[in-house]
Amino acid sequence: MQPTDTIRQGQSFPVAAATVMTNLKTTLAGTLDSCSCLDGTRPIDIAKGLGIDMKLAWKASHLANATQPFDSVRHLPGIAGMRILLDAAVARGADPAIVGRTLESFKAVQSFISRNCGSRRAFESMVAGLDELGDRRLEQEHRRTLFHGARSVWGLKADVLHRLDVLFPSSIDPLIDCATIRTLGGARRLRGGVPLVFPRPRVVDDRGVESRTGLREPLDSSVKRGELPIVHRLCSGEVPEIKVREREEGIIYEAPPLEVADAMPYTFSTGELLRAVQPTVVHGDSHGIYQLMRLRIPSPLAVFDVLVDTELLESDSKPDSYLASELHVSANFIRNVRHVRLPVAIRTREISNGLDIEVPGLKDMGERLQVALEATQRPLSRFRWFRLEVEYPPICSLIAFECEQTFG
Repeated sequence: MQPTDTIRQGQSFPVAAATVMTNLKTTLAGTLDSCSCLDGTRPIDIAKGLGIDMKLAWKASHLANATQPFDSVRHLPGIAGMRILLDAAVARGADPAIVGRTLESFKAVQSFISRNCGSRRAFESMVAGLDELGDRRLEQEHRRTLFHGARSVWGLKADVLHRLDVLFPSSIDPLIDCATIRTLGGARRLRGGVPLVFPRPRVVDDRGVESRTGLREPLDSSVKRGELPIVHRLCSGEVPEIKVREREEGIIYEAPPLEVADAMPYTFSTGELLRAVQPTVVHGDSHGIYQLMRLRIPSPLAVFDVLVDTELLESDSKPDSYLASELHVSANFIRNVRHVRLPVAIRTREISNGLDIEVPGLKDMGERLQVALEATQRPLSRFRWFRLEVEYPPICSLIAFECEQTFG
């Protein structure tokens, strides 16, 4: 196997691979920006604007919006697909010079793969995890310092933030229901005068449209309508009294401030069945599953479990996940979220055997799963289970989960 010119010039494989992928990302983003017919860079925007297949639009969108060099390797179009994409861009007014540079960048990636890896699948394997191979000790130390500072300033902390979302087809066709359990593990107010607020889950689809249908059912049958949907069997310790408050932006649940700190930490879980949260198939302005986990309490660990009914996904669908900032723009709109990604690594894996499901700092993950699945009336075997983990996530930020849906 002959090395590429870039590697002969003294670059290591990771650096050379990152260079060709970054060049392709940059030039493709330039091509899309030069198309006046595009309203945005979501897959649905690209598919409509360029008149191309949704699968190809999905790949183009995630390649152009990638934060890290290897984020979109699995979304690389094939030779024929890239030709269709660029021809469509030229036909709809893209700058031919920019399109030409995109084509040259794509050829450079293909040449690099051919010479150094042999096949696209081998390239995917070789770059998998390369972003994690660098020395991230300083970056993690900065986030750890930020956690300690936020804990002190806000006077509030949790040992772990956990969310479990189970998505499945709704009886209201063609929509999706979501059983969601949100948990603060080892929560504690560290001094007096600190409020503890629990906003209701907001149902926002991938267009950024918030649903206020009110189709919500508590997972704990003992909870009355309008009350905090606490799941008592999943709580432990001395959970504070929570009051319901009406505000202009909607209902919130708040634990009144204490004169002193909480005596001991506690684990607190809420759970609801949210009806009709998203479309089940790609149509109209929808392009896929879009779930957000907001991180607003200092914690050393955040874990987001997303279970998706296999009926909603094609067999080769793989999710995209990233951390995004809520500092500058509203996270209600997916196009905004993609533009404020943070360079923080997210560990994403698919749990396929039902083992190794425990979350550090939480007990009885199996019971949490059982509560959620009971609401769906479906067995675990019907779902694909994706787990996203972030160490020392900064606040205020969010974990975004996107997954390509069945196309219809």
